[in-house]
Amino acid sequence: MFVQMYIPMKIGTIVFAMLVLTMSIQAQDDYTAKIQHLRAEKDAELKSKKLSPLQKADRKAFDHLNYYPIDEAWNLEVDFAIVENGDTLDMMTSSGKTKQFYVYGRITIYHDGKRESLFAYNRIWPEGYVSEYPPSLFIPFKDHTTGNETYGGGRYLDIDIPAESGLINLDFNLCYNPYCAYGDGFSCPLPPEANDLDFEVKAGEKNYGEH
Repeated sequence: MFVQMYIPMKIGTIVFAMLVLTMSIQAQDDYTAKIQHLRAEKDAELKSKKLSPLQKADRKAFDHLNYYPIDEAWNLEVDFAIVENGDTLDMMTSSGKTKQFYVYGRITIYHDGKRESLFAYNRIWPEGYVSEYPPSLFIPFKDHTTGNETYGGGRYLDIDIPAESGLINLDFNLCYNPYCAYGDGFSCPLPPEANDLDFEVKAGEKNYGEH
């Protein structure tokens, strides 16, 4: 009686484990496909005569941007804390002018056992200006790849605006270069010193032109 019950239970456990593994693989495939789709969309934008920030000669020669391999380990679960009455910041840009933001939240990251922080900013638009983009938080940052494998002016992340403090996902596979990485004539915010990460972020977009 024991043997008759044990065998089906063991087979059931194996089947369940295989089902879980299959679902996990499918989720990873879906995640990878989503990132690949977003990257293909950006390549198409840079090839577009209407939308591209590239100069004509560069646009015609352009093939694709360079990225680190997609690695879901860089899709981090981090602590997000809303900063009450956050400071207003005149963020310096590559053109020497400033753009106004205010500190909306603080993100805490643990990397190799070390605590790191990033500040998330909300843009203060000039009076009467209506942005064409949905509301989001802006996270400019530098890390130990900056100026080597990645653009010297830092990289950016955008996230949805959390309604409350708590855990959120911060996906460095989505970090991207400012338009200043592709040519002149843009005014790109420079990451504040507070957003310098003391480790390498080997995820997201690399230097333009390096393949």
